[in-house]
Parts: sequence; structure tokens; C-alpha cells
Amino acid sequence: MSFFIGKCRIRVNFYFFALLCMTGLLDRSGIMLWGMLGALLHESGHLAAMLLLPGHAPEEISVTPFGMKIGSSPLAEFEKGSLTVLMAGSGVNFVTAAVTFGFLPDLAAVSLLLAVFNLLPVENMDGGGILRILLERCLPPSAAGSVLTIVSWVTLAAMFLLGIEVLVSTGYNFTLLGAAAALALTRIKK
Repeated sequence: MSFFIGKCRIRVNFYFFALLCMTGLLDRSGIMLWGMLGALLHESGHLAAMLLLPGHAPEEISVTPFGMKIGSSPLAEFEKGSLTVLMAGSGVNFVTAAVTFGFLPDLAAVSLLLAVFNLLPVENMDGGGILRILLERCLPPSAAGSVLTIVSWVTLAAMFLLGIEVLVSTGYNFTLLGAAAALALTRIKK
């Protein structure tokens, strides 16, 4: 399915709808649907910032089970992007958490976790992009890249250790360990 918002083409993948339906049917707690809503709000924050900044509007957005892919945007051509656009996603999650805290605690908790998680100083994450921009303001680009790589691996190592601690103490919760492994794999691919 596809439609236009202004000059931007929005494509929604069939598998996104399939995942949404499966999640609705299989997730008795409803937390996965809150998670998907939180992720959608996060990505919408990035998109809103792009649309509000002159010359940053994307030509196409694809919605898949793995997230939103923004293509043909001036920001898509630059690894570091824009500080405003990078911070907008977590900003929307922080506002959502504050607004829904009293009456939708699950959405508030998911939004807060997404905001903090995306601000981790790991390459390929919003926090890594923010750190790169800040480092490049005071260091040459190659030195900034090296510092970011070191900070990314130290952060991932800390996540692995904390994930092991959570797994051992709970006996079954491997979520943090899985997230650290997934982020490490994206670093290795690079």
C-alpha cells in the first residue's frame, strides 16, 4: 500500500500489517503493541523534524516490520545527519512518557525505555549520531570516528555485562543481552 503526504511517498509493507496482526493476536499482555506504537511515535518525531527543517523533507518512506526507512532525503546521504532530527525521536518519546504517565503506564514505560535506548552512544543509533556531531565540532573527523568506535564498544560491553547479570538474577530475562548482541552485530557488519 502506498500514499502521499505532500511530495513524500509513504509505502507500507504487507509484512508490517502481518506483524501487527500477529502481535495483536499472540501478545496477551499488549506490551508489544505499546512497543510498536512507541517506535512509530519515535520515528514520527524524526520525520516531523525533517519536514519542519527546510531542505530536509524525504521523497519516500517505507514502513516495514523492521522499522521505517527514509530514502531520498538530504539527510540520508550524510552519516551524521542533523542534530535536531536525531534528537527529535527520543524527544517525542520523552514527551509521550510524561503525558501518558498517569493514565497509560505501559505506553509511558515503553516510550521512556525507547527514548533512553535510542540515546545510547552506539554507532547506528541516534545517540551515536549525536555524539559524532558533537565530537566533530572539536576533533578532526577521523579522530571523532575513532572515539565513537571506542565509546560504542565500551557501551556494548557494559550492556553485555548488565544483560548477563539480569539473565542470571531473573533466570529467564535475556532482553538486554539480546539487544546488546543485535547492536554488536550491526557494528560488526559495518
